[in-house]
Amino acid sequence: MADIRFSLLGSLRVWRGNTEVAISSDKQRTVLALLLLKAGTPVHRQEIIDAVWSDGAPDSVVNLVQTYVGRLRRRVDPSHVARSGASWLAGLGPAYAIRLDRCDTDLVRFRTAVARAGRAGSPRETLELLMRALQLWQGPCLSDLGHAVRGHPWVRAADQERVDVLLEVAKLALQLGLTCEVIPQLRAVAAAEPLNEAVHSWLVLALAGAGAQAEALSEYEATRRRLADELGIDPGPQLRAAHLQVLRQETGPSSSYEPYEPYDSYEPAPSGGTFRPSLLPPDVADFTGREKTVGRLRGALTARGTGSVAVALVTGQGGVGKTATALHVAHRLGEAFPDGQLYADMHGSSACPADPSRVLARFLRALGVHASAVPQDLEERIDLYRSRLAGRRMLVVLDDVADHAQARPLLPGSPSCSVIVTSRSRLPGWPGAARVELEPLEPGEAADMLANVLGRERVTAEPEAAAEVTRLCGHLPLALRAAGTRLAGRTHWTLSRFAERLDRDGLDELALGDPDVRGGIAADYHRLDEAARRAVRLLGVLDLPSFATWTIAMVLETSQEAAEELADSLADARMLEITEPDAAGQTRYRFHELVRRYAREQAALEESGTVVDVVITRTLAAFLTLAQEADERLPAARYTPVRGRAPRWPPPARVREMLLADPIAWFESERASLVAAVLQASALGLDELCWELTAAMLNDAALRSSWTGVERALHAALAACRRSGDRLGETVALRGLAEARLGREHRLEGHEALVAARGGMDLSPEPAENDPPMARSTYA
Repeated sequence: MADIRFSLLGSLRVWRGNTEVAISSDKQRTVLALLLLKAGTPVHRQEIIDAVWSDGAPDSVVNLVQTYVGRLRRRVDPSHVARSGASWLAGLGPAYAIRLDRCDTDLVRFRTAVARAGRAGSPRETLELLMRALQLWQGPCLSDLGHAVRGHPWVRAADQERVDVLLEVAKLALQLGLTCEVIPQLRAVAAAEPLNEAVHSWLVLALAGAGAQAEALSEYEATRRRLADELGIDPGPQLRAAHLQVLRQETGPSSSYEPYEPYDSYEPAPSGGTFRPSLLPPDVADFTGREKTVGRLRGALTARGTGSVAVALVTGQGGVGKTATALHVAHRLGEAFPDGQLYADMHGSSACPADPSRVLARFLRALGVHASAVPQDLEERIDLYRSRLAGRRMLVVLDDVADHAQARPLLPGSPSCSVIVTSRSRLPGWPGAARVELEPLEPGEAADMLANVLGRERVTAEPEAAAEVTRLCGHLPLALRAAGTRLAGRTHWTLSRFAERLDRDGLDELALGDPDVRGGIAADYHRLDEAARRAVRLLGVLDLPSFATWTIAMVLETSQEAAEELADSLADARMLEITEPDAAGQTRYRFHELVRRYAREQAALEESGTVVDVVITRTLAAFLTLAQEADERLPAARYTPVRGRAPRWPPPARVREMLLADPIAWFESERASLVAAVLQASALGLDELCWELTAAMLNDAALRSSWTGVERALHAALAACRRSGDRLGETVALRGLAEARLGREHRLEGHEALVAARGGMDLSPEPAENDPPMARSTYA
């Protein structure tokens, strides 16, 4: 026997030779207990930190662990401190391991005896070896340590090993007519497990088999009352069957003991058993694209050696394919997790998220725990769940999680397991998790998905219409599936016709039951407070491709700081997307195509037409004010500014100075939005705003020798001015088109536009006195 001996099957005790070694520090004892539970296997430092300090670890926690390990080495075996290579406690980089060649533990001896019993030649020999193994137990594992340690999954797993062996012993003893030998062990474990029906069932049978029928019936009645008083339930089928056999006096020796076999399936499968729950819904048959994402998730979930549970977070807006991606990956990892897969829809995006306690109960039943044995207390369910998973290679998929608090009770404690979590939330503050933010599909992938749902022949027959359908769907998988399904049911529709309907009717064309595209967006929208919902409605009526927070502040007439806070909250709620910073270094936001459509639907329902008109006009007026001021600040100007009578809406001076400190960068950042503003003004018949905005863009375009987008704006301004009979605006637009064409070396077209412009009005009239600018904005 080794000179150093440890006992953990009961109280934690240490001997060096014949001398017991006292270790008084609670944290040192906890560290030692964790190492003993995994004796012979490395325990990562982070696993020790999580168990000893939980969420309250100090900054110096790594040094503390090293200190405790050093003190344990010195205390247990002072003679080998200087030569760490010969120590009973080895350091392996960020992990530690107890060397079984230098010490002995009763848990290892117990497991060795159980393994020997499995190779015994007769039931009697098996019974004797298992009884010797059980005699090593002096009480529950680490019974003198704190509750936090006793509830650790490794401790629960060790206690369960004792119960599993005891039940096998009870079965053998009944078969051989030797129940008197097992009753003391059954009594001890039954006292420690007052609600474990399996243990009490076998105790009832053992007492009856030993001739104590009245005591057996009394034990049944006491257990029945305890289950009713503490859990509010009746005995389960195994305990009822034991009671019935006692009443029928069918508890004598038997070679097979068949009446009890069916109930064994309710008990936990022993380590290495064949019980394999598989709760995954079917894989998506037409899953498309995401090859890099799938590869990254597979790598993150199958990585070993970190000592912690591998968690992959798949986040993104509703309908982007989070569930489909998670299930596709989970099905492809079946061989990597041979002990099974668990799945739960957590309904985090609904009004009634799933209760983790109820999900735990379902998981426990799937893991072989009878319903009557599922604890009522949430913490006890967590303990039992993690004990069942300890050492098993299982994959847990938690779909549509609301937040970290909802997922935390369902996380395994064993690093042999992995977890996929999907959520619309970005789930910040989840250390060590692999994060994948799903975006809408690339255009090519979106076309492939539409072809997979609809049929490739119809897509290839109308490639341009197919591209328009995928664009109007925002390349969102859920919308593409709805569009493809709708088209598949209407073989007489062309894709061109459907694209027209989709452009006109929007989300109505994508309403195909559950899950519904509109319903998914509505769920996110209605979780917002009223101020945020109104911001979505008012921003949604603008045609801007993207916008900075100054635009939000101006639309809502609020401060820049409040606008920044609101923008981030809307991005977290998946109502806005964050894009790359612009040339001025500002964060920019945009609507997904379908979210913008929903926002406009809500604006039509909840806002008056007057409010919508004021918001659009005020936004365009603010763009005009800034564009003209930026034009005046450019380092060089080819064209003399031309002013009309369009309304202005000047932001506060400090905002203007911040935005226009670099006028070239401002034009670069806002060029696409300025063009969109011109097009929207033209569509609404705001001809003055239309041509003044384009005029303010000419010097910047000439300075850069870049007329991209500007020429389109000039055409829109020209059309608006001709519709309204605005001759000044028409002249300015023609002059701008001439310069654009000359700048692109289309000299003939440019000359023709100049001739047309010279036949028009004076290009620089004074504004009329009765046409004052729009009043200054009140936002601060």
